[in-house]
Amino acid sequence: MSYGTFWVIVAAVALVVEIITMGLSSIWFTGGGIVAAIIGYLNGPLWLQIAAFIIVSTVLLLAMRPIAKKKLGLGKEKTNADSFIGRTEKVLTTVDNNAKTGMIKIADVEWRAVSEDGSIIPEGTLVVIKRIEGTKLFVQREIDTI
Repeated sequence: MSYGTFWVIVAAVALVVEIITMGLSSIWFTGGGIVAAIIGYLNGPLWLQIAAFIIVSTVLLLAMRPIAKKKLGLGKEKTNADSFIGRTEKVLTTVDNNAKTGMIKIADVEWRAVSEDGSIIPEGTLVVIKRIEGTKLFVQREIDTI
């Protein structure tokens, strides 16, 4: 077996592990293995193959993993509450950040409401849910969002 074939196997194993785990942990070694395989098939020295594998894998890991995590949303646990963002709801009790008041009811559950811009929002006003932090819904008057 040539070194090139060895590196193809390393790349394939790394790819299979990545497909199974979907954790962005081993895909980078696939790239390193491919580069090392090319060098191996071109009869490059073993030390160059190993160096290329380590360097390419490290560069891919350091450069691409943060971008991939951000784009794929890894590490952020989505909840059913995330579906509330963008919904329009009616204020149950006046939203006043200073007085720490404000409630919105969604599907028979009351949520603490906070004004996104700090303004007071009277009871009965329609608001749009902009974001969620813990158990607080950050809202903005519907008219302000148009």
